[in-house]
Amino acid sequence: MNFRQKVAVAILDVVVIAQLCVSMYFAAQEPNNLTPVFLKSFLTMVVPTLLLAKVVIGRLRTKEPDSETFG
Repeated sequence: MNFRQKVAVAILDVVVIAQLCVSMYFAAQEPNNLTPVFLKSFLTMVVPTLLLAKVVIGRLRTKEPDSETFG
């Protein structure tokens, strides 16, 4: 994994944590439906984010293999 991919993963981590916090906030507004509201809001945000991250990380891949994987 090259440096640009590592930066993309770090940004992804922050974005997913922010999405988790937003989903928890939305769920806390409706205590009677906490679980369904949380799952609906979190999954609708995180699934596209993870798919986009997979594409971005794949595009940031270098053509030649890293030296640390062979040494």
